[in-house]
Amino acid sequence: MIRMDEKEPKVIFFSGSKGGCGCSFITYCVSTYLAGKTTGNVLLIDLNTGKKDSRLIFNLADGDYRDLGDIESVIDEIDILILKRLVINFKNGLNLILPPLKTERNKFFNSEYLEKLIDVLKEHFDLICVDFPAYLYNHYKVDMKDLVDKYVFISLPDLVSLNNLNLMIKDAACDEFSYECDIIINKFNTRPSVPVAGINSILKNPVNAFIPYDRDIEFLIQTRGPGSVFDYNLRVVNSISAFSKKICEDFGL
Repeated sequence: MIRMDEKEPKVIFFSGSKGGCGCSFITYCVSTYLAGKTTGNVLLIDLNTGKKDSRLIFNLADGDYRDLGDIESVIDEIDILILKRLVINFKNGLNLILPPLKTERNKFFNSEYLEKLIDVLKEHFDLICVDFPAYLYNHYKVDMKDLVDKYVFISLPDLVSLNNLNLMIKDAACDEFSYECDIIINKFNTRPSVPVAGINSILKNPVNAFIPYDRDIEFLIQTRGPGSVFDYNLRVVNSISAFSKKICEDFGL
């Protein structure tokens, strides 16, 4: 196990360049891996308002669970008692905060509340992984680099996704801070796709990982959760594991 004792809390934002690029898939898997391979408290925050993805993947669809919308009125009073009612704990060590299902419950989605939430969470968690929709980079009027320790951007290998990725990185103000930015090309073995040499010529930042598509692994995650995939010695699993280990190395965990 990798020890996280005496380490400063870290925050990672995961964002995708296009719908269906697999951003949530990568976020769920990496968060689950880190929760299982470290001794620290790992938290996953899902900010995809109005979507049930995390509820379905983590088998929470039939339960009555609190989400971010339930604490809109008490954000200035948030404490450990409120967090205990909000955070869902899993046996594998992962913790989860769900997004509001009602899109009108979006008071939370402004820079003041986001900073307040993360500041409080850093008092109780060692590593915070945030599934952060790309459009929110334009929505938040805050210097994100002071809030985030690492950005992970996920893109498909097609021309539209890659060009959208350049714009997203610019919106996140990472151009001058490439050491905080990791890029994952997901489903690089699908079509249509740009060759690796072409990808490197389009993107302004280097690619850190290529994740192949595997239909069986995708089905396994949808039916049994992300923790189940790490029992298999497959290329896609090994690629995700290697990237997760890189995060540990980057943070000295």
